Amino acid sequence: MGGHVIKRITILLLFLAALGTPLVIEAQVAGTISGYVRDESGAVVPGAEVRATMVGQQVTRSAITDETGFFNLLAMPRGNYEITAQLTGFLTQQTKAELTAGENLRVDFRMNLGQLSETVVVTGTAALVETRSATMSGLVDDRRVQELPLNGRNVVELASTLPGITDVSASREMASTRGGPTMIVHGASRGQNNFTLNGANFTNYSQTAGFNPPPPDAVQEIRVQTSTFSAEFGNNAGAQVTMVTKAGSNQFHGSAWEFHRNDALNARNFFAPRKSKQEQNQWGAAGGGRIVPNKLFFFGSYQKLTNRAEAVGQQATVPTDAQRAGDFRSLTAQLRNPVDPLTNRPYTNAAGAPCVAGNVIDSGCISPVARAYLDQFIPRSASGTVVKLVPSPLDAYNFVTRVDYTVSSKN
Repeated sequence: MGGHVIKRITILLLFLAALGTPLVIEAQVAGTISGYVRDESGAVVPGAEVRATMVGQQVTRSAITDETGFFNLLAMPRGNYEITAQLTGFLTQQTKAELTAGENLRVDFRMNLGQLSETVVVTGTAALVETRSATMSGLVDDRRVQELPLNGRNVVELASTLPGITDVSASREMASTRGGPTMIVHGASRGQNNFTLNGANFTNYSQTAGFNPPPPDAVQEIRVQTSTFSAEFGNNAGAQVTMVTKAGSNQFHGSAWEFHRNDALNARNFFAPRKSKQEQNQWGAAGGGRIVPNKLFFFGSYQKLTNRAEAVGQQATVPTDAQRAGDFRSLTAQLRNPVDPLTNRPYTNAAGAPCVAGNVIDSGCISPVARAYLDQFIPRSASGTVVKLVPSPLDAYNFVTRVDYTVSSKN
């Protein structure tokens, strides 16, 4: 009996932990929508209902203004919203706004007397300066991601268009075996930055860099916070690079791509006698839609990268012809005669002389197995240095999946 109770409690705790983890992760990419509701004379309007509906998903969140006319919608996913304010005896006010990742959006309403069934649509431009937070940040929005050229399709390269960011290094071969993106923000060390993807840690600490991001067709936006960011960000003291993937909506949408490079399309380096060999293909598809209308949505992408580039020359040090024969007199270090661990006596040749004398190994003491290994696997070189062309083929795969579920308008 006791064992069943403990098992149920354990399952319950794991379930609660699973529910709690997305809330912590979402806090880093979600934003807030807040403001004041006043009447035409400027007096505050308490008790007004403010509703924010995400365009595409039709997910609605609402709040009631307090005695000061203030409302605050917390943990709002990024997206485009239709925001309305209504109260009996006043005309319904409606406006549209875009909420980016981690943004504190300020939206104020001024309501006029009239019938609730009448609606006034307010159009305007969002403030260019963040007034509710001291955080300094820059945004690479969806338009930049889709329209700016990228040689290699690594969206982190677009961070170089933001102020205060220099020396952006983003691998054009987006594979786990390649180095991730780095950047210098306001002169700080490139290893001090912290990367997140949809709120989850996306920093490769072994390389002090970020992991390579999803393809551009799967990325909605990138925000780089450069200073005075909130306590929800930690780990590193440098910039906070927040990447957000696209999400599904009530409408099904998708895209496909092929990014091709080869030596026939490339120009020859001015100092090179010929073009370097290259055959690179990046292809894939992305798409999303609804599973349950207004409730459950999905998005996913797939990309494959293949690259067959010029073989790279690598230099290695190998034994010289004299050293293969046992003559190490060219070395400054002194070779010592090995000792038999069983008898604790020095090794000797058939005549009883030491195997090593004057940095020369007696030919009778060299193992025929070792000699055969050298002849089979180690190339010969009179100088002791060889250069070998080593091919470096690359095959990499990138998968992205995302599911969004709205429990209720209050979650």
